[in-house]
Order: sequence, then C-alpha cells, then structure tokens
Amino acid sequence: MIKKILFKGHLSSQFVFATAGMLIGLTALLLSCQLILDVQSFHESEQELFGPNSIVIQKRVTKFTTLGANSTDFTPEDIESLRSKPFITDIAPFQSADFKVGISEVPGDGLPHFYADMFFQSVPDRFMDVKDVEWEWKDTTDIIPIVLPRDFIMIINYGIAQSQGMEQISEELMLAAKLKIHIEGQGKKVKQVGRVVGFSNKISSILVPEAYLSYMNTNYGNARITAPNRIFVTIVDDSYRELEDLMDEMNLDISKASIDVVKIKTVIAVVIGIFGLASALIMLLSLMGFVQYSQLVLSRAAYETKTLLRIGYSVSAVVKSFLSRLGLVFGVITGLAVLTMVLVKIYVVNIWLDDNGIHLEESGSSPTVVVGLITFLLFVLANYLNIRKTVTRLGKE
Repeated sequence: MIKKILFKGHLSSQFVFATAGMLIGLTALLLSCQLILDVQSFHESEQELFGPNSIVIQKRVTKFTTLGANSTDFTPEDIESLRSKPFITDIAPFQSADFKVGISEVPGDGLPHFYADMFFQSVPDRFMDVKDVEWEWKDTTDIIPIVLPRDFIMIINYGIAQSQGMEQISEELMLAAKLKIHIEGQGKKVKQVGRVVGFSNKISSILVPEAYLSYMNTNYGNARITAPNRIFVTIVDDSYRELEDLMDEMNLDISKASIDVVKIKTVIAVVIGIFGLASALIMLLSLMGFVQYSQLVLSRAAYETKTLLRIGYSVSAVVKSFLSRLGLVFGVITGLAVLTMVLVKIYVVNIWLDDNGIHLEESGSSPTVVVGLITFLLFVLANYLNIRKTVTRLGKE
C-alpha cells in the first residue's frame, strides 16, 4: 500500500536517465577492472610483459671508454645512488665468472662437434624469467644447470651453423643434450658436465646458479673482477620519464625493447585509468540522479507521507518500502552490467585481440564481480541515508 501511495505508477524521465547512466557507467567500470586483471596476467613466449618491470642496465661504451678514460663498471656509489631512486624498487648486480669458460659437445649425445669460449653470469632467482626448472646447485651436484638466451639458439642456427656447415639445433635437442664445460683458472683445469634447462627472453647472458658461480670464483677465480658492469633493476609502473632521466644522468645503455615495454605499460595504464575515471564520473552522476529522484518523489508525495506517519507508520517502514524498489532496480542493473561486461569481453575484446595476435590468459572475473557488489551496496547505502533523512524531516513538519 505504501508503494502505491508514494509512487502512484509515475516513472519520471530523471529515473530513466539515472538508470541508464548507472548501467553504462557500471558496465564500463567493470570492463576497466577486468582489463586490468587480464593485462596483469599477460604472457607471451614465457616473457612477463605486464608483470614486474625488471630491466637490465649497463653503462654506455663511448670513445673515452675505449681510450681508458672512463669505466663501464658500477661503483658502490653508483649502486647506492640507484637504490636511492624512489622509482626503483629492487636492484641486483650481475655476478660474473672470474675464470675462463669453454663449452663443447658431449660425444654421442646428439649435438654436432663444436667448441666455443663462453662466459658465465648469475642473477638472483627472483629476477629469472625461466620458471619451474631444476635450478638448485650444491657442491655435490653432478650436472650444472644452464639457462641460455633464446637469441643464442637463433645465432647458432642462422649464423654459426650455416657459415661452418653445422647441423641446425632445435630447442628440444638442446634441452635434452648435455654440454661439456671446460674451466681454467688459478693454474688449474677441470671439466664438468652441464645441461640447458631453459631459455631466457629478457637476459642476454649465459646464466648459472649463484651458488655455483660463487663456489667456482672462490676456487678458480683470478680476483680480477671487482665491480659489476651490468645490474638488474625493478622499476614501478608509469616511470618511463624517470627512466629516461636516469639514462642521461648515469650515461646508461638500456635495451630498446625494455624501454618499449615500459612505454606500452605506461600508455595502457593511462588509457585504462582514463576509461575507469570516466566510468566513475558517470556512476557519480547516476547516483546524484537517483538521490534527486528520491527527493522529487517524496516531495510530490509529501502530504501522503506525512499522513502515513501520523496514522502510525514508522519512518523505518516508509524508508524500507521506498528503498526496496530502488534496491531491486540496483540489483537488476548490477546483474545486467556484469552480464554485459562478460559478453563485451568475450565477443568484442577477446575477438579483436585474437585477430591481432594477442592472447590473454583467463584471469577470472571474481574480483570484478566483487567490485560490482561493492558498487551496489554503495548505491543502496547512499540512497538509504538520503531517503531516511528526507522522511524524518517530513515527519517533523
């Protein structure tokens, strides 16, 4: 009865516009949240593009370096300066081998005959982009795990192999075969067996475990390497400008691909941020529309509302009756927004991405649904407070 008295079957244009605004705004907001979740889980060729911004930095080699006027090594002061930068969240110098390293095939193990002088380096495990491999090493370990740059296979197959008449090597064969490692240092020589356990997309060094390299430097090193010349750093999102300033300040040489990744992440973050901000603004305008609609309805039914209160209806009863209608509307809008977001993602966004060769891992929609529920509760709460305040005021008049 209260609903019939208050609403009288009247549906204002303000209510329609507020409803449409909430549906459009909430759909856009949920789509923004879902896109953020999806790009955070984006991987391509095992390289995490939208995860931690880890890049390798080194000092640029100039003509003065060639003449011996400056060095490409990072001094302790340089490292402390990097640590003090607010946009750098983690830092780790490369550890390099201080002994001679050569690699050859193990006869009969499938690889063609070859011998090459190499160099070993190591980085902390948290910077590795090769996961789920046997990477632990102890002094009792028989086989040394090795991670090669993925470009290394390309150089062998399309450069060295063709020029020297060697057979090309597949990644599967390289992972299955063993390698003979020739170590020389401190007047001692030793041969060990290694095995490639993975290929790195972002580290252009031949990597071995830190524990192994430290042990070998102690026992075979010549104590010539005192400072690192390459450093791994992790930077925060949207720090492309600070990264450029750092390059100029310290004369750094950073891979163009790494800078491009930061640029892409910055652009994506800005675009999604603007999209989300516009969605939130539409939602705010929609909320104001519902608040004004409630005030308009109660104003038109002021006499009826006062009468209901005088004949014994409580403020809570009137508020509950009024809010139940709006709550139903908010619930339907929230459900439609979630459904529309899912349909747009599946039949528009995903198809467009697939057509352009970009594949997103499914990140799940639970957080996005939670955002929708929180928005629903905020709308209900804001309108409850407004309606209760208006009805209470009418009861005192």
